[in-house]
Amino acid sequence: MSKTIYDEKRQYQADIIKEFAKNGVKERSAKYYDKNLAMDKEILLEFLKSTQEKELNSLGLKDDEIISKINDYIIKNGILECLKNGVMINNTNLELVYNKESSGFNADLAQKYEKNKITIIQEVNADNENKERVDLVVFVNGVAFACMELKSNYSGQDYKDAIKQYKEDRNPQNRLFDNRLGAIVFFALDLYECYMTTKLEKSKTKFLAFNKGKGSGSETGAGNDEAENKISNVWYLWEEVLVKDNIIDLIKNFIFDDKGAMIFPRYHQMDLVHKVKSDILQNSEYKNYLIQHSAGSGKTKSIAWLAYMLASLYKDGSVRYESVIIVTDRIVVDRQLQNEINKIKHQEGFIKALGDDNSSKDLKDAIKNIVKIIISTIQKFSYIKDELKNFDTKCAVIIDEAHSSTSGSNMEALIDTLSAEFGAKNKPKNISLFGFTATPKKSTLQIFGKEIDGMFVPFHLYSMKQAIEEGYILNVLDNYTTYNTLYNIVLNSSDKEVEQNQAKRKIRDIIKHNTDIIKSRVAVIAEHFANIGSDMLNSKAKAMVVCEDIESVIRYYQAFCEYCVERYDFKPLIAFSGQKEVDGVEYSESGINGISEASLPSEFNKDERRVLFVANKYQTGFDQNKLCIMYVIKALSGITAVQTLSRLNRICPEFPHKTTFVLDFVNKFDDIIGSFAPYYTQTMLKDGIDMADLLDINAKIDGYNILMPLEEKIVADATSNINDNTQKMIRPYFTKAITQINNLDDKHKVEFKGLLTKYKNIFLHLKIIFGDISSDKLKNRYTFIEILLKQLINVNRSSENIDIDIDIGVINVQVLKNQTHTKESIKPDPVMEISPFGSITIDSSKLEMLSIIVKKINDNLSLNMEENSQIQAIINISEKLLNSAKLQSGAKNNNKDDFTKLYNDELNDILTDNYNDAQFGALYGQLLNNQTYINEIFTPLQDNIYDILEKR
Repeated sequence: MSKTIYDEKRQYQADIIKEFAKNGVKERSAKYYDKNLAMDKEILLEFLKSTQEKELNSLGLKDDEIISKINDYIIKNGILECLKNGVMINNTNLELVYNKESSGFNADLAQKYEKNKITIIQEVNADNENKERVDLVVFVNGVAFACMELKSNYSGQDYKDAIKQYKEDRNPQNRLFDNRLGAIVFFALDLYECYMTTKLEKSKTKFLAFNKGKGSGSETGAGNDEAENKISNVWYLWEEVLVKDNIIDLIKNFIFDDKGAMIFPRYHQMDLVHKVKSDILQNSEYKNYLIQHSAGSGKTKSIAWLAYMLASLYKDGSVRYESVIIVTDRIVVDRQLQNEINKIKHQEGFIKALGDDNSSKDLKDAIKNIVKIIISTIQKFSYIKDELKNFDTKCAVIIDEAHSSTSGSNMEALIDTLSAEFGAKNKPKNISLFGFTATPKKSTLQIFGKEIDGMFVPFHLYSMKQAIEEGYILNVLDNYTTYNTLYNIVLNSSDKEVEQNQAKRKIRDIIKHNTDIIKSRVAVIAEHFANIGSDMLNSKAKAMVVCEDIESVIRYYQAFCEYCVERYDFKPLIAFSGQKEVDGVEYSESGINGISEASLPSEFNKDERRVLFVANKYQTGFDQNKLCIMYVIKALSGITAVQTLSRLNRICPEFPHKTTFVLDFVNKFDDIIGSFAPYYTQTMLKDGIDMADLLDINAKIDGYNILMPLEEKIVADATSNINDNTQKMIRPYFTKAITQINNLDDKHKVEFKGLLTKYKNIFLHLKIIFGDISSDKLKNRYTFIEILLKQLINVNRSSENIDIDIDIGVINVQVLKNQTHTKESIKPDPVMEISPFGSITIDSSKLEMLSIIVKKINDNLSLNMEENSQIQAIINISEKLLNSAKLQSGAKNNNKDDFTKLYNDELNDILTDNYNDAQFGALYGQLLNNQTYINEIFTPLQDNIYDILEKR
C-alpha cells in the first residue's frame, strides 16, 4: 500500500496540536484524564487553588472530597449551569470559569480571568474498554469542553466518516459523550469542512455545518475558502473558536440550555456578534449596521445574542448602550426573543417585551427607566416622540425585517424619540441602528449599509445560497411549473370612446373574478393536490393558494369547496383580515372557517392534508414547515415574490426529504427567478439618494405654482406648537391648495401628487441617513406636504366612470401546463440602482374605442407577453437612451431636428445590443424587424428625452 500523503493521526493531528500551542493552549498527557468525570482533575484543582484559595480553605475538605462535591453538583445541575454560574458546596460558591472583566474597574476579576486555562489532550479513551478513543479533547480549567474527530481527505475519508464514527461508535452513556454532563460540543472535520453537534444520540444525532462560508460578496456559498499557508481550511477552529477568550465568551454569553438541548451558535452567528463588537470598540461614532441574513440563519437567536452583547458592552470604561431596543413587527417574535434572551441571562427587569396588551406609555416608561433590553413594535414610537424628544440616552436599536420597518414617519419618530442631538447639522450621536433583513431594499442599503467604493453593502452576510447549500432551507424554485390560461373576451355593450387605462383595469377586474376561469384553475389545483400532495409527508402535507385580493380568495375558496364535494376531503381553510362583501353577502375568516383567527395556525398544523387560501395574510411571517405546495394566482415580483414563495422553504425535521412544488398561473418563471437574483447572495446598492434629488423634486413642485413658501412657513410654525386654534388657522391654506389641484387635468393631478409623495419620502430618507441637513424652507415644505397628502382623498378625478357591460366567453377557456422547471440555478444579480428621480415617464393615457381596447387585450394574451412586461421593456430602453453618453453630448450640441438622426441611430444600436436579453429579447427582435413599431413607440418619446438630456 502506498504511503498516505497526509495522514490524520500522524500528521494532521500533530499539526493541529502545534497550532493550538501557538494560541496558548497547552497539551496534556492522556494519563491525566478521568473518564468517569470527563475531567483533568489536576488542572481543575490548580485553577481553584490559584483563584479561590480562601473559599477552599473555609471548606476544610481534601482535594478528592472537593472533586467529589463538584461532581455531585454537576450531576444535579448539569455541566453548563456549573460552568456558567459555579458550584455550591456547603453554602460556598466556587467558580469553575471566570468571565472577562469588561468595565476596567475590577482588577481582581481581571487577574482571575487570566488564571483560566485551556488545555488539550490527544487520544482520549472515553470508555472502560478503551474502544471509544477520541482524537482530541479541549478542556477549560480541566473540564471537558469540545471533542474533535479528524479525517484526512488524502486517506480517502472526510468529515462524513467522522460523523458516522460519532453516530455508530460513540456511546452517549459514557460521561464524555453525555450531553448533560460531558463535553459541550462535538466537532467532525476534515481538511476542508467542519460540522458540529451538542447532543450525541446514535443514529438520531443531527450535525450542523460549522463553516465560514466560501467566497465573498456575490460569490458566497457553503464551505470554506482555500486557505493559503494554513494546514487546512478549517484553521479558524484552533485560531478563533477554541481559544481562551472565545471559549469563555461562548460559555458565559452564547451557549444556553433549551429544554435539555444545548444551543451552540453556528459560525456566522458567533462571527456576527464578534465583528459588531470589534467594530464598535474600534470606532468612536455611533454607526448603522446592515445584517443580511437569509431565512434559515437562526435570526431570532442571532438577534438575542447580539442584543445581550450590546447590553453588556463597555467602551473606554463606560457603558456603551444604556438601552437596547429591539423593533419587531410581530408579537410572536417578541415572545420568542424574550424567551431566547432569558435563556442566556435570566434577571428580573433585564428585559421587557411590549406586546398588543401594552400601550405606548409602557414604552415611554421603559425608556425613561432605562430598561436594559426593550422589545416593541415601531408604531408605538409615533405616540411618544413629542413627550420624550431629546431624551438623552445611549441606545442600540435592532430592527427586525428592516426592509419593511424603516420607511417613512415611523422611523423618523423612533429617531426623534431616542436622539438627544437630532436637529443639529449631523446624524444622531447617541444611537446605533442594526437592521436585519434577508431582502434589503435600496433605501435599506443606503440607511444601514456601509459604503465601499461607491457601493452600499451589508456589514455582515449569511446568504440564501449558503443557507440552501448547507441544508437549512429549501430552494423553492426546484420544482416550478407555469400554466397558461387561454380565453377570449367578448364586448356585449355598444361601442364608445373611453379612457384606455381605466377601461383596461375594469376589464381585468371582470376577468379576475370570472367564474369559468376560476373553476378551470381550481380543477387543476384540486387534482394536483390529490395526485401529488396527498402522499407527501405521510399525508400530512400542506398547500397554500395565493390569490390576488380578498374577493378573489373567497371566490376561489368557494369554487374549491364546490369542486371537492364528493371528490376529496381536504378541509380547506381561508385567511383574510376584516370583513368582505361578495355578491351581497358579508364574509369573515372566522365565519367561514368556524374557528377563531388565533386558532387557524394550529388547525392548519394538524396531522392531515390541508389547503389554505390566502390573499395578503400569511404571505409573510408564517412558519409552517409542512407547507410543501404553493398555487400562485397573483402577480408577484421583487421582494414580494421572494417573501411569498419563501413560505415553502422551511425544512421539516420530521421529514428530512421534504420537497416543494409551485404551480403558477400568472407569472413567468424568468421573472420569478429574476426576483430572487438580487437576494441570492450579497445585495449591493450603486450610488444612492442625495440632496440633489430632493432639490430636483422641489423645483418641479414649484413649477405648478400651488405651494407657497410663506404659507408653508405659517403652517409649519403653527403646527410646531399645536393648540385649539391651530386647525382653524391652517385650514384655509389646505382648502386653497386642494382647490387648485382639483383644477388640474387628470394627468397633472396624478403627476403632482406623485411629486408630493416623492418629496416626502426623499426628505425622510435623507433625514434618517444624514440627519437634519435641510434648509428651513425645505423643512416647512415637508410639514405642509405631510398634512396635505392626508387630505388629498378629496381630490376629484374628472374622467368619466366607465360602465362596461362585458362578459368572458365560456368558449375556449382553457388552463394548460406551460413549462416545468427543475433544479434550475439562480444566477446572482446583486447590484441595485436607484433610478434618478425625474427620469422619463411614459404617458399612456389616451382615449380609444372600447372595441379596440378589447381586441388589444385579446391580442396581447396570444402574444404570451403581458402588457406590463412590454411597458417595462420600453422603459428599460428609454432609460438606456437617457444614460447614453452619445445622446447626452448630442442634446447639448444640437437642436431637436439635428438630434433626430443621433436618436434613431442610438436606438437601433441599443435594440441590437439587447437582442439576446433573456426577458425582453423577443420583443426587441420584433421591433428591429418592423420600423413602424419603433416609430409608433419611440418617436413620441424623443422630445421628452431631448429636454431631459439638454438640461443635464
